[in-house]
Amino acid sequence: MHAQKSARKILLMRNVLLKSIIMLLLAAGLSIDVMAQADVDSPYSLFGVGQVRDKSMNARLQGMGGTANALYGGGMINAENPASYAKIDSLAFLFDAGLYFKSSTFSTSNLSEKSANASFDYVSMAFGVMPWWRMALGVQPYSTSGYTMLVKSSVPEVGNIATRFKGAGGLNQAFLGNAFKIGKHVAVGANVHYVFGDTQTETTLYFPDSAYYIGTRRSVDLMVSSFMFDYGALCNFDVANDIHLSLGLTYTQKVRLKGKQTLFVRSFEEDVDTGVEFVIDTVSNQTNSTKITMPQGLGFGVALQKDNRWTLGADFNWMQWSKFAREGASDVLQDAWSVSAGGEFIPRHTSVTGYFSRVAYRIGGFYERGFICLPGNDGGEHHINKVGFTAGMSLPLPKTLSKVNLALEVGQYGTREAGLIQERYLKVNVGVSVYERWFMKRKYK
Repeated sequence: MHAQKSARKILLMRNVLLKSIIMLLLAAGLSIDVMAQADVDSPYSLFGVGQVRDKSMNARLQGMGGTANALYGGGMINAENPASYAKIDSLAFLFDAGLYFKSSTFSTSNLSEKSANASFDYVSMAFGVMPWWRMALGVQPYSTSGYTMLVKSSVPEVGNIATRFKGAGGLNQAFLGNAFKIGKHVAVGANVHYVFGDTQTETTLYFPDSAYYIGTRRSVDLMVSSFMFDYGALCNFDVANDIHLSLGLTYTQKVRLKGKQTLFVRSFEEDVDTGVEFVIDTVSNQTNSTKITMPQGLGFGVALQKDNRWTLGADFNWMQWSKFAREGASDVLQDAWSVSAGGEFIPRHTSVTGYFSRVAYRIGGFYERGFICLPGNDGGEHHINKVGFTAGMSLPLPKTLSKVNLALEVGQYGTREAGLIQERYLKVNVGVSVYERWFMKRKYK
């Protein structure tokens, strides 16, 4: 009898895992296809491997300023700190998916341009393996690149020169995470990320006034297929009745991503009447293996929460981007750090008649000192920083523990000083968190 129960449990676990993988692959295919269509991002995605996305992919966390290092529970999958998986109900299966819409205004001291894009943002799932072991897996973008810029200048002996910078693509990541309980108050976890994707950058030089200089186009196609790793620890303590203090620590390992890079350089002439280009010569066309050194990072968080009532949290994160290196590129990046804080409040989660009393309301904010530092036309160095404020809510679905999460972010990235570019944006995140008890034995009459 005991052997039959064990066999049924193993079969159930296998079916659950198989169903999870199928759902994940289907959603991943959709997310990658849609993410590839998001071709307008930021002119600052020119640097590094593009604009690196926030790891706190859950829409609930995004509504709290991206605060995540010490947060857990609430039927959410917190990939920022893999140790948080250990706090998921052992009988639960969680599925979380989201998308976002972003509207931006890019401006200098005398020019302005608007853009908008939407993308499937993330998909993830988590479940219990053993009473002391939880597992999570998912897909999300790691970085995005999308820009087109035209810079005009003049050289006395040459005349007018126009340089066009263009970039597209991005890197995605599929992750598998495991978390383990160590006693009652401590948990540890780790994520393995498979990073894949490609970016295309193109620099074109035009000489519209010269009969002696011909145009040149340099294209670089980077394809990445490699692994990254991050780790987490979580400690929680009871400080009063139903009130818990938690401390979170995260570490991102320094790695060298492997990939292939194709360099294609050609010269051309352009018909001034039709704009049609005629290729004159292929200067270079070569594909080589390449490596990208990705930096280590450290994060710390603290949170205080009362069960089913309120949550307060704050984070500090640091990434050693000064150690970033890419073969064949000359990007010089700076170490980056960020601070964030946020809170959540549920008026009365057991209310039967008042729906909005069961809604979770959130607010937060963040400041990020970015890894880009550029010279301005004033001769000084300017950090490209980011600041934003967030708000959000969770809408409970009837007769279930599942929820629809909404988050709104208003922010500013960069500066208009010294001839640089500033982005002001509005971002809306929508996520669906499905909570099911797959491992509970059902009773039939």
